[in-house]
Amino acid sequence: MIRLNTALVLLPISIACAAGTASDRTPASESTDASTTASASREEIEVWIVLSEPALSSLPRDAESQRAELRRRILEEQDRVMRRLAELGAVESARTQQTRNAIAVTLPAAAIESVKKIDGVTAVKTVSHRNRVGR
Repeated sequence: MIRLNTALVLLPISIACAAGTASDRTPASESTDASTTASASREEIEVWIVLSEPALSSLPRDAESQRAELRRRILEEQDRVMRRLAELGAVESARTQQTRNAIAVTLPAAAIESVKKIDGVTAVKTVSHRNRVGR
């Protein structure tokens, strides 16, 4: 009940703030051009960065020493690439080593071409199913 009352009180304030006054507004043509340019430069996308070391599943489960060594190399590669991605403005959201060697990040769309040039990156794939359940 309290949440509903708070929302009803804040709703008129939100509407008033969003409406602004005539002196707050810029001409429509200026506003559209400036906002389009600004939003394009700030647009962020979610991608999987696929890396060159093979996934752990490429080795048999009983190959413990080889799997340990591969896991060390995967983690080292992921850390190195993530440092470079962070320099480009990327924020990490996930990593995977078992089925593929990849890092999920959100980053500025303008950085994609630079990401593709990082040593060890083999592919950049757009996240299409965030919470997909296996079939």
